[in-house]
Amino acid sequence: MGSLALISSGPSPDALLRQPFILRLLLAPPLGPLLWSRRSDAMIRKGISAMAARPVDLPDDLVADVRSITYRVMRTVLRRNTAYIAERSMPERLAALQVPVQVIFGSADPRWEPSSAHQYDAVPNARVELLPGVGHLPMVEAPEMTSKLLLRFTATAADNP
Repeated sequence: MGSLALISSGPSPDALLRQPFILRLLLAPPLGPLLWSRRSDAMIRKGISAMAARPVDLPDDLVADVRSITYRVMRTVLRRNTAYIAERSMPERLAALQVPVQVIFGSADPRWEPSSAHQYDAVPNARVELLPGVGHLPMVEAPEMTSKLLLRFTATAADNP
């Protein structure tokens, strides 16, 4: 048996919030493709930081990874993710797997309604953790707490094969 950890993974389309202005500009036509092709490291940092609840120090390799993503790929991923959870919610999909699940959400996530994390409570063997004052990027905003939760979860999952 396996296990699964989800970080800031929206459960269903109705949980999606209106996105920050800079992200709407970067990701939507008609300006998106033009801005995306001309984005600077500073713009990428501002776009990623818009998903955080507090100032974050973004690693250069994260910025470089985002720089390597094409506009077409970004739009395709967003469209397919939306279609995937619209077809069947994540809690429904996970319940069918019957594996331990760790869900980590920020209580101040600007992308997904934070209370929507509790939709995962319907999944047998799911642990839902809402991190206070954290936005959409728990691994950057609260790396110690996120690591502790993941390590505790993996240790528990390993003990209960």
